[in-house]
Amino acid sequence: MNRLLYDLTKCKKEKYYCYSCLHRFSQESLLKDHLPYCKEHSPQRIVMPEPGEESVLQFKQHKFSQPVPYAIYADFEALIEPMQNIPGKTASHIPCGYAYLIIGPNGLPLKHVTVYGGSDAVDHFITSIVREKDILAQKSFTPSLLCI
Repeated sequence: MNRLLYDLTKCKKEKYYCYSCLHRFSQESLLKDHLPYCKEHSPQRIVMPEPGEESVLQFKQHKFSQPVPYAIYADFEALIEPMQNIPGKTASHIPCGYAYLIIGPNGLPLKHVTVYGGSDAVDHFITSIVREKDILAQKSFTPSLLCI
């Protein structure tokens, strides 16, 4: 079991696994303390739902959702560069561009899609989103009168 699950973590120290629940322990004494409690239960087994309506998860309690006046939908693009010098990694994703769209309270876009391409796409995106946040905060701030 240790050989099978050894590379799941970056820690290269010896690990001890419970055969019933597959929980990982750093010391054999901790595993021995765990075993009496774990043996009371049967081994874990995944039970998948039958195909049909029950097999689809849906959010049903809309009364608990909070309406937001604005939504920002963003997408990043990345170039994939092969890597040979790092064991276990085959490629690296290098961000090269993004696009985002702001939807207003009426469900319509506030402005055209914002598109940017360049090597500093992540930094530029953060700066742009913070600027948009400040603009939207000013729009949604409505002072109310205090009546005494």
